[in-house]
Amino acid sequence: MKLLEMLVALGLVLVLFLFAPIKTNHTLESALNSLSAHIKMLQILSLSDDSAYVHLESARDMFSVYPAISAQKLLSHHPNALWQMQFHLGKVYTTHSYSIYVDTPRSASSTHFDSRPMAGDIIFKNMDRKCLSAYNNTNTAIECRNNALSQVRLGEHFGIENIFIESDSFCKERESARIYFDRYGAPHCGKIPTPLRSAFKITLVKNANTKSLCILPQSGALVEC
Repeated sequence: MKLLEMLVALGLVLVLFLFAPIKTNHTLESALNSLSAHIKMLQILSLSDDSAYVHLESARDMFSVYPAISAQKLLSHHPNALWQMQFHLGKVYTTHSYSIYVDTPRSASSTHFDSRPMAGDIIFKNMDRKCLSAYNNTNTAIECRNNALSQVRLGEHFGIENIFIESDSFCKERESARIYFDRYGAPHCGKIPTPLRSAFKITLVKNANTKSLCILPQSGALVEC
């Protein structure tokens, strides 16, 4: 091959290399960073919440704001009322999304610790008063209707195509998964909060690329894995 032909061939290869699609998926990275920030915020929120509902007087303010809560059930089941991040993985409501809230005990059996962020539950709002809940825009708190933070909708906002959760067998749920932190920052999972024994791994998928975060048992440390 002549020198000129070789230079032309190398030039073409260089052009193809420069203009080839970049494999690094910036929106996937952004989704991971946003999720990571919200998990850390959830842990700080849990650590700073010193509520201890052991008698009626300690929960009086709670009942005035959330009148649907059953006072007696809250006192008897208060260890279950932890701040949690629930991942919505099904097809009925906004899929590939999550909510940050406290599930609450009610007098009605259909809404008593029903494992969903519904009207009457304590849904977290950010500094802009946006609700961090993507589950249901109809049966939710009035202030959360059409007022969800878009970043919690990983599918709609970032184009995430799937979310995989791997952890202890007792963490498994149908079309859902959840992680809680107690007042000491220790992580729990499952419909009934149970301390983690293994890492809680969250994997985001987009365009065949994946990024994962792991929440470690006991310490609750969050690492990319």
